[in-house]
Amino acid sequence: MATDFGSASSAVSANASFTVPAPTGTAANEVLVAFVYRTSNGTISLSGGTTWNVLSGGLSSTKYLLAWKYTGGSEPASYTVTLNAADSTHISIIRSPGGPNSTPVFAVNPSAGDSTSIVTPSVTPTTANDLLIRFAAGLGGGSGTTWTPPASHTERTDQQQASDATGTSATRLLASGAATGTAAFTASIGVFTAVGMTVAIAGSISASATPDPVAATTSVPAPTVSTGAGAHPAPVAVTTAVPAPSVSSGVGAHPDPVTVTASVPTPNVSTEPTELVYPDPVTATTAVPAPAVSAGASTTLTTATATTTVPAPTVRVDADVIMGVVAVQATVPSPVVDVPILPGDKVTRAGQAEWQGFLLGSGTPYSWQELTGWRTLPPVISGSVDQPLGHGSYDGQPYLGERTVTWVTLIKAPRSQIAGAIRDLEMAVSVSPSEDPGSLVIWDLDGAEPYLVHGHATQREPGPITRQARLGLSRGVLQWVCSDPRRYSVVRYSAVIPKDAETAVLNNGNADSPEILRIPGPATTPQIENLTLDRVVGFDITVPDGHLLEIDTKHGTVVLDGDDKLSTLIEGSTSVKDFVLGPGPNTLLYTTASGGTAGLAVLWRHAIA
Repeated sequence: MATDFGSASSAVSANASFTVPAPTGTAANEVLVAFVYRTSNGTISLSGGTTWNVLSGGLSSTKYLLAWKYTGGSEPASYTVTLNAADSTHISIIRSPGGPNSTPVFAVNPSAGDSTSIVTPSVTPTTANDLLIRFAAGLGGGSGTTWTPPASHTERTDQQQASDATGTSATRLLASGAATGTAAFTASIGVFTAVGMTVAIAGSISASATPDPVAATTSVPAPTVSTGAGAHPAPVAVTTAVPAPSVSSGVGAHPDPVTVTASVPTPNVSTEPTELVYPDPVTATTAVPAPAVSAGASTTLTTATATTTVPAPTVRVDADVIMGVVAVQATVPSPVVDVPILPGDKVTRAGQAEWQGFLLGSGTPYSWQELTGWRTLPPVISGSVDQPLGHGSYDGQPYLGERTVTWVTLIKAPRSQIAGAIRDLEMAVSVSPSEDPGSLVIWDLDGAEPYLVHGHATQREPGPITRQARLGLSRGVLQWVCSDPRRYSVVRYSAVIPKDAETAVLNNGNADSPEILRIPGPATTPQIENLTLDRVVGFDITVPDGHLLEIDTKHGTVVLDGDDKLSTLIEGSTSVKDFVLGPGPNTLLYTTASGGTAGLAVLWRHAIA
């Protein structure tokens, strides 16, 4: 028959010693399996009733204990967990009333990771109907952690101590003796320094015993019969002891014949006329006890120039000189390629942020908790002027003020690594050494896209150094102030505008976007018009062949060969900083007095307010 699940119990505590109730219905000759998890390394013991047998852990170098016992006739109402020092602890106990008194099969994953998905290992069961038990536990990433069991498993326990130790258990009755494979519990909040356990309690084996017939031999003396009398003795019950046969799993029982010797007393028969006497058969009855059954990447090197000194040969007049081949051996070091990291290169999915190449969020020790100021409209500067002699003001051009972005994180790392994680954050997020802003890329929502802002870090708070922080959990805050409040697409787009051809480019945003304009020579008196916004910039300059005039409308600069050429701006032109791409399609026209056949290169990003 199958090994059944009976009941379960659990408890949590922050003390060095505490009790856990025995599972409901605990009786003699049953299997109990217990799993204890604490948030820091240290010894763990379990006591009460018959001896608890340690399967794994319990040592000063571990955070867990896995133990089992075969219950006796006087189990207590609760069991005691003892630690070497007070710690946040969880215990789960599973009771199996059908399990045998033999050590269960088990496997341990002592480093199940820092995640919401905690993997329990595979085991190979003893029989086809084992009871499979899976345990998972870890240090919670916050209070209120709940668990979802693996598919086809039934959750038995789920409990957390404050916002620290949290654990769960689940069972499943197996239908084959094949390896179970791994399975994962899912936590509602990420946990870390997690442990996963799998235990299989052997099922009971159904074995049939078919004893061979037992031959009972007896001697019945001939009765003395008088004439005319019939002899009918009553059946004689003969009792004998037949030893219990030994039966292994799946084997029938065939005991050897047992010879039974019995003594039948002579019947008393009265005499009458002579006739034949046929005594009734004598039945020899024996009891055969029920048998006892035991369960048994590639690199392409460029050419390396090796220089050697070959001595000049001594040559006679009228002599031919044939130089032998000079073998030159040189050690060519592996090339080192330094590829610039562009803003957002490390951001691969929603839930991540990158500051100056330092990755935060999903997949890092700095988990995402809250983001504010990212999709909020920054403060609006109206540009209006109060009316001195009337109500209200004269309408002005509104502009946006600075954008403040605040990101709340939960720093999670093993106790031995938390100081390193905080140190890395300190090194990455600091005051800028210049007025130049840094790059911040954030991808907030699934189905959205990452955006780029430029700003300065103004706050870095890893959190107070509490007991929880020393155990590897610290709640922190990062903040940036962006002088340019617009969010830009991470991808920078480009287009070439042919000379004398109206060409549309798209700013797929809701705010003006600055652009970079590059005019290759030869070109004389270049002029660019934005027909959509009715703005124009022209320059009284000749760009020589092989040179490049670059106009940066964000910074308001005009440069040729490193020299400032803003003074060449033709009177009547729009301010360079105001020559932007408006939201949506913009039609541009590029003209020159001469040259300009290479066209105008435009580079821009979509802009969102």
